[in-house]
Amino acid sequence: MSDSPPVKEMVEYLLPVLVTAGNYALAIQSRISGPEQKPGDNPWTQAVTDADLSIQNFIEVAVLARYPEVAFFGEEQARSLNDRYFDRDAPVLISLDPVNGTFLYKNQMAGWDIVLSIAHRGRLIAAVSYMPARAVFYLAVNGFGALTGSSGCRRIEAMQPLATVPGSRVCLTYQAPEVKQQLRSRFDAFDIVTDYDPDRCLDNLNDLFTGRLDAFACRRGDFLDWGATAYIVAAAGGRVSCLDGQPLPVFDRFDPESTADMLVAASPEVHREILDLLQTTPRQEQ
Repeated sequence: MSDSPPVKEMVEYLLPVLVTAGNYALAIQSRISGPEQKPGDNPWTQAVTDADLSIQNFIEVAVLARYPEVAFFGEEQARSLNDRYFDRDAPVLISLDPVNGTFLYKNQMAGWDIVLSIAHRGRLIAAVSYMPARAVFYLAVNGFGALTGSSGCRRIEAMQPLATVPGSRVCLTYQAPEVKQQLRSRFDAFDIVTDYDPDRCLDNLNDLFTGRLDAFACRRGDFLDWGATAYIVAAAGGRVSCLDGQPLPVFDRFDPESTADMLVAASPEVHREILDLLQTTPRQEQ
């Protein structure tokens, strides 16, 4: 592989792979089993199933079959059967969250996705979210912008431009109770874990593209999933930064094992409003 990766070719090769992985996960969702939990701070981070492990193994196999020169990181790296076969020092890194939202998946909800990203020398050049239960892709590819398409799409040219849809005045937070309290003066803000409500059906950042979500704010958000989705949001017209307004390092210094405080908004206006609110509203004691 040359130093400049064929990112369009790689994405188009992986699109049907993600669909097959998603179809598998849907087929077993009602009967899912597997490890009870893994280390984590809450039920969301502790959740793991046979689907997480099998999807990662399947995509590892597919990547090795076509691109054996790349590096690969999966969320279930500790249980990987193929980690030893990848070149960890390769300039191109493919990263995967095989089931982003395993807690939702285990509880028979639809708002989970498969998140895959491609980085070249630490710089993100593509990110793909595939939502199997809704049969829809959300993705951003360097040189092609943000796109969306159905599960039947196999080529980038077959997809439609993707744009964020602001205006809901709903904000999702994670691991940031003080931020949630500050936002509640102007927004309908809730925490993805402590305020979980299965009837809300709003647990995925892809709702920044549906008009149901205006922003996401978190402490220690994982680059692997939240960061990759932020890359799509930024390409689709949203605005992304750290909670203090500083540039988010996920785009140019991508490390799938890193975290950062994040603010991901559906528009520059919403982003500016939230930053101003965080800077001017006194924090309440928790």
